[in-house]
Amino acid sequence: MTGPLAGLRIVEIGDGPAIAFAGRNFADLGAEVVKIEAPEGDEIRRWPGPKILGEPGIFHALNRGKSSMVLDLNSASGIEALKDLLNVADGCVDGTDAGLARQLGPDRLVIAKISPYGEGIHSPAHHEATLQAESGFLAINGRPDFPPVRTGLPMIAQGAGASAAHGMLAALIAREDDGEGEDIDIALYDQGVVLSYHYATQYLVNGVRPTRFGNNSPAAAPLGVFQAADGEFQLTVAGERVWKRFVTNMIEMPELADDSRFITNSDRVSNQAALLAILVPLFKSKPRDEWIQKMKNGGVPGGPIRDINEAITAPESIKRNLIVSKEDGNGVPSIRNPLRFRDTPIADPLPAPGLNVGGGDIFALWKDNQ
Repeated sequence: MTGPLAGLRIVEIGDGPAIAFAGRNFADLGAEVVKIEAPEGDEIRRWPGPKILGEPGIFHALNRGKSSMVLDLNSASGIEALKDLLNVADGCVDGTDAGLARQLGPDRLVIAKISPYGEGIHSPAHHEATLQAESGFLAINGRPDFPPVRTGLPMIAQGAGASAAHGMLAALIAREDDGEGEDIDIALYDQGVVLSYHYATQYLVNGVRPTRFGNNSPAAAPLGVFQAADGEFQLTVAGERVWKRFVTNMIEMPELADDSRFITNSDRVSNQAALLAILVPLFKSKPRDEWIQKMKNGGVPGGPIRDINEAITAPESIKRNLIVSKEDGNGVPSIRNPLRFRDTPIADPLPAPGLNVGGGDIFALWKDNQ
């Protein structure tokens, strides 16, 4: 493997996207990651969706670049094998209820324990949507005139996975000084509350419960999704300098800059209905691309609302070399890690492993190079 974490040895135990995403963060950067699976395999292998190389696309997205080792952790032999593996590893992402990594691993092992509600709190059946609801994250998403809306992506799970990798790297650096391992307690619930930090902090300051604003904002106008003659675009006008560029360069109505209803940001928010009465029919009069070009040329933040197919073929994606083709990805197309290092190349992502493929070889290599 190549990458800044080449040679780092990570064991991943447990099902679910948070666990898998944490391990994938390490694998993307060159670490050797062994995924421990039950005899029936990780539950994500059975998720619906298009399959490639025998596995769902989502399994490849979350488990690329890893090796797989099947262990029955309900048996004495499986527990003993896991203990042997942890003894030659640097770190472990642990999603087991019992916290097996700390029970079995050496003191020098760095462990990120991911659970729904944190150490010592009973974890009933849960789901990403449940945690979004309980943490307050769900209540701030969506339009005010509709019920709360969960995010289409598992934001809490991905955030927790990223936090786990972040915390483990900090502990691994600290271990260079004292040789001591560390235990990191990561609760999905905590992650959900933290993701709402902006609204939560406001509540702590003024005690006012936040409301949903959909694509609009209580702090700026015009801001939101607008309909052009042939498609939608997003526009953000926040602040007086942008407002002046907007009316002069984009919509070519400089007289609005002196309209008493729209002088300041607060004025525009208060008189948003009057402002939208001007802008909505105007935006519908011209094609989306024309408005986008006016934004770019005029220094106004905004852009097209792209479908996924548009995003992955967009000039920005091509210039950044974000998309890995099926050929370069050893049979599985994927999207590169967003990190770019000046001097350290990152290898193209490899497919996720087949069940029980590669783990034994990695374990033998680790033992030989203790």
